[in-house]
Amino acid sequence: MPRAARRAVSFPKPARLLRRGDFVRLRAGRGFADGPLAASWMPRAPELTRGGIASAVARVGLVVSSKVRGAVLRNRVKRRLREAVRHELHRLPAVEVVLVARSSAATATVGELRAWVQRVAPRMSAGAKGTA
Repeated sequence: MPRAARRAVSFPKPARLLRRGDFVRLRAGRGFADGPLAASWMPRAPELTRGGIASAVARVGLVVSSKVRGAVLRNRVKRRLREAVRHELHRLPAVEVVLVARSSAATATVGELRAWVQRVAPRMSAGAKGTA
């Protein structure tokens, strides 16, 4: 795959939630559970980039519940979820979201996880506009 095409469907560091404080802060946000995943999210304010352009990109944190038994299976689910988010990141509104893979995600494919992200993106978008 050419470098430009890889960059178009990447999951860059600025789009990831990495610190524990970010995950804990989102517990107070809005949330819902649907199918193999649960989500907690908050709207994200635009930030100025170096060029002075306002940018509001979704930031995503991934968690796999301990109810998904076995480290190998948890890591497999996390890889599938990361791949799904990587392809659907551009569809997400300007929110910070933690996606929690539930036990039923153990059998979910990347396509099913992508379909879930596509289905809930408008739900988060409508909520982000209503609270901002």
